[in-house]
Formats: sequence, C-alpha cells, structure tokens
Amino acid sequence: MEENKTRFQKIKENPFGWMFTGDLFFLTLNSIFLMMVVFIIISIFSSIFSNNLIDPEGKALVINPSGPIVEQISGPSDPFQTLLTGQQSSELYVGDLLEVLEAASNDERIKDLVLRLDNISGTGQAVLYDVGLALKNIKESGKRIIAIGDDYSESGFYLASFADEIIMNPEGWILLDGFDRSKMYYKSFLDKLKISANVIRVGTFKSAVEPYLRDDMSDAAKEANLAYLDVLWSSWVNVVSVNRSLTPESIQYLVDNADELVKKSKKGTAEAFLNYGMIDKLLTRTEQREYMVQLFGESETEEPFNKISGGSYYKVLQDEKKAKTSENKIAVVVARGTIMDGDQPPGTIGGDSTSRLIKNAYEDEAVKAIVLRVDSGGGGVFASEVIRQELLKAQEKGIKVIASMGNVAASGGYWISTNADEIWASHNTITGSIGIFGLLPTVDKSLENIGINTDGVSTGKLDASGDPTKGLSPMFKNIIQAEIEHGYNKFITLVSESRGIDKKQVDNIAQGRVWAGETALELGLVDQLGNIKDAINRAAELAEIDSYETYYPSEALDWKQRLLSSIFSISGGIIPQSILDNFFVKSSLKTLSEIESFNDPKGIYLKCENC
Repeated sequence: MEENKTRFQKIKENPFGWMFTGDLFFLTLNSIFLMMVVFIIISIFSSIFSNNLIDPEGKALVINPSGPIVEQISGPSDPFQTLLTGQQSSELYVGDLLEVLEAASNDERIKDLVLRLDNISGTGQAVLYDVGLALKNIKESGKRIIAIGDDYSESGFYLASFADEIIMNPEGWILLDGFDRSKMYYKSFLDKLKISANVIRVGTFKSAVEPYLRDDMSDAAKEANLAYLDVLWSSWVNVVSVNRSLTPESIQYLVDNADELVKKSKKGTAEAFLNYGMIDKLLTRTEQREYMVQLFGESETEEPFNKISGGSYYKVLQDEKKAKTSENKIAVVVARGTIMDGDQPPGTIGGDSTSRLIKNAYEDEAVKAIVLRVDSGGGGVFASEVIRQELLKAQEKGIKVIASMGNVAASGGYWISTNADEIWASHNTITGSIGIFGLLPTVDKSLENIGINTDGVSTGKLDASGDPTKGLSPMFKNIIQAEIEHGYNKFITLVSESRGIDKKQVDNIAQGRVWAGETALELGLVDQLGNIKDAINRAAELAEIDSYETYYPSEALDWKQRLLSSIFSISGGIIPQSILDNFFVKSSLKTLSEIESFNDPKGIYLKCENC
C-alpha cells in the first residue's frame, strides 16, 4: 500500500521526511528547499534585530491597504493549497488601522493624511463605518486628508468621501452600482447528475439551501435580502452625499443614469464624475506625484514625496508605547468566518479552537470581562453550541460577556451571541437569520444511472450510516426533521429567554429572515448600536473596573507551520493566476470551499448564505 502512494502524497504526509532521498530530482529539490529555509531564517533574524524606525516629523501619513480591511487576518491555510494557488492572505486588520488613525489625529508630528484605496474591495460596511468615523476625527483635528486613486470601488469611494480632496486618474472610474446579492443555483445541474440534495429546513426565509432546491431566488428571499440591502445602501448614500455636499437623490440618480451622464460628458467616465462633483481633480500618476511634492515637499530618501507609510508609523507607535500594567483585563475573542467543527485557523471559527480561547480567557484570574467580536454568517449547529456553552461557563464564574457584532452576525453568529449580558451591533450589521436546516446529499440515483448499485443487510430497520451511495432512509429523514424542528425551537427559545421577547413574537421575526442592525435594535434583537470600542467600554462598566488592559487571545502557529507557510508563499502557485482570475473558476472554488465547510457531525446548520 505504501509503495502505491505518490511522492507528492508522501511529501504532504511528512514534509521533512523526504529531505534525504537519493535521486537527482529530489536532491535538487532538497537543495532549493534548504536554500529557502536559510533565506527565511536570515530574513527573520534581520527583522528581529533591525530597528530602522522612520521619524514621522512633518511627514504625510500614507494609508495604502493591499487588500480588504477585516476584523481578523485569515490564518495560513493548508500550505500545500498555497503552493497550488499561490494565494496568501492580503488583508489589513481594522484594529491596527484604527490605532494608527486615532494616534495620527493627536500627533503633531503628522502633517496630513493621504489615502490610496484602490485595493480595499470586499471590506464590510460596518468596518467602513468605523474607519470613516476615525477619518472624520482626523479632519476635525485640523489635518487635511487627500484621497488618490486610479479608480475607486464603492468601498474605496466611501472612505475617500471623507477626504478634503479626491483625486483620480483621467483614465479611471468609480464603480457605483448599488448593493446586490446574487448566487449560483444548482437544482437543474443536480437533477442532470441525479444527485439528491436531501435538504430539510425550518424558516420561511431560510434561503441558504435554495441553490440546491431551485434554479432562481425565491420571492421570500428577494424580499428579505432587499429589505436589509436598502438599509445598508441608504447608510452608504447618506454618508457619501453629506461628505460630498450632494443630496441622496443625486447620488441615486447617478447610479441609475450613469450611462446617460457619461454620454453627455463626451470626454469619458472620469470627466463625467468630475463634472458631477464626485471628484475634485483628474491627475495622471506622474501629475499625482508632482502634486504630492507641492503639498508635502520632497523626500530626503528615495520616496516620491515627504511621507511615512501606515506600516512604518505603526512600528513607531509600538516602539513608543509604554507597557500597560493592570490587574484587570478585558479579553476580546474574535469570531470571524464560517463556524465549523474542530480546530480551525484564524479567519474560520472552530468549535474547539474558539472555545479554547474563551476557556483560556475565563481561567485567567485577571480577566474581568470578555467581548465576543462576531463577524460570521454562521455554520454548524454543534460547533455553535459548543462555543455558546463555553461563554455560559465564563458567566458562571462572574465574568461579564458582551457580544459585539461586526459586518455580519447572523444565524450561527447570532446563536453564539444570544446569552451575552448585552449585544452591541453596528447600524450596518447584518444579523438575525434565525433558522436551521439540514443538508445530506446522496448520489445513489447518479450511481444507478451508470450501473453502480449499493446493497446489503442490517440487523435493524434504521439506516443512519449517512452513506452517500445509498438513498436517505425514511426513518433517518424523519429523525433529522425532528432534530431540526427541535433545533429551531431551541433557537427561538434561547432568543426569547435571553432577549425577554415573547416566543411567538420571536418566531414572527425569525423564520431565517435577515435584518440590518438598525432594524434589529427596533425589534429587540440587539441592545445598543456601537462599534468594538463602545462594546469594550461597556464591558468595563459592567465589570465595574476603571483601569484595564485589552488583549486579543489567539493561538500561535508552531514554527513548522510558519516555516511551511512562508516557503510556499515565496514559491508562488502552480496554477497560473490567469486561470484563478477566471470568474467561473473563482465561483467554482468558492462553491467547493462552501461545501467543505459543511462538516457538522449531524449535518445540521445555522447558516446565512446571503450574508
């Protein structure tokens, strides 16, 4: 059996065990591997022992994220997956950004702020709102903000609108088309393959399973999605219109009649946005550099103008930060991503790994409060319940728990929040989706179609094997249906008891329906609207502590995981980027990832698929 394994399989099972094999190919591969190891070790030691801090005096602070701004940086996935795709996480942690912006607003050494926002597509609306408030504080402190970009997404333009001046490339554009939700539907495809989805659900608006049951979005799902999208879009429009001295109606007119406005300008898209008042200047990259030199002066180094990057300024802040010592701690446990069973890396919520972070926090005698920062559309029921039970244990020890909702805290994300002493959300948070479903696909008809059949004997009537090659037995289906109905009843009971809302009323606002934060507050699903800082302050009040240290529990990767992740990220991907950028390939990879996330032991889920 061992002889039949491919070399690649052996490598994946034991990455270091093949380093001394004898053939020429692997000798060459080993040499390259060892060279990369030496290079990485030298880089690590260089970064540790070098302290080349830049003096921020009189410089413009440049914020130039290389990816979306997120609640938690995604952890390294399987390094062999990275080797195949070459894709490493490129994200900016919002906590670091807010720390930099808050410090800059009070730092007399920082002259002004320059925003380059070309690459932040995918940033959630709740995160944008918090960053926007920080930018507003910088303006109110008397500092100037300049936004520069080749083009702007809706996320980028939202933040750019806080600037005193918005500059765009003459060949650029602003991608404004409103907020939408769409997805692929597979019913006809599954029918052609004769695959039975075997979906069992509770909740009129529980649309997570619709792609397996329909070829289009149901009217109920459209109604629910449009309801919360309208709230989020209105928030976006109102902020941008105020910042640009326009009216909400004029912004909506621009979105709905962009083609006519571009035709009228006769000088291209960028000129149309300039004439409409969305942009202040159109400058090429060369002209942009010259303009920055005029505003901030020439650099004494090789920089294009007198500036300090956000990353360099962050290092300065950490070096200057005095160690805070306090007998009290507030632990902020970040729960971002899909909720899955077992241990999961950052960017995914593991039933075991996230519970362990909570347990480690409440076992620390210095911890007086826990803030659960949720950015999740849910996942498995079992993992969600494991996390909720760990939070209940923390409360039994007298520790106050605040649930702070970020971009999304729906379905399983709401389940793990239910028993918090208070729930805080952004008015842009997507929450609710109180419903439950089961997904147990079987391929018996598909196999039968090509002449493969499964048969056997059993000593009992119940077949609970979950074997996908056999059809779902009526008895097992009845059990799953009962389990899901029990789960839904438990969900609305939890909400009723923890929120003090009549159970029938909870059922009316549940049914899997999604709500925006403002509406959730009106319905009683959350207690207050505010950001993570507001939630931490409230946790301190409830714990009755004046002095405290805030920290973010996390599980460190061991040295082998870090080493392998670094090596494979340097080596690049085997699959060409042109293939990975293909829309259909992206959609297929996303679908495969979603299927992989369905790992609940019972196959029962609390998931908001449209969040």
